[in-house]
Amino acid sequence: MKNNPSTEQVKEQIFDIFMNIEVEQHQERKKSEALKHLEARRGIEKHFEEKQLIKSLDDYSDFDIEN
Repeated sequence: MKNNPSTEQVKEQIFDIFMNIEVEQHQERKKSEALKHLEARRGIEKHFEEKQLIKSLDDYSDFDIEN
């Protein structure tokens, strides 16, 4: 069976659609991964900020008791 021009056009359109879907899925995965990394980094920063705040409050409490 010979491929006529319209069959080739349909094949090309299907391939283009498939490639667009692949690109969109890849972009969505990258965006999702970036958000996960951002949330993790914010969690780590929050943890260290809380630790520093506790240390600062402890230092202040020690200073206040001595005076």
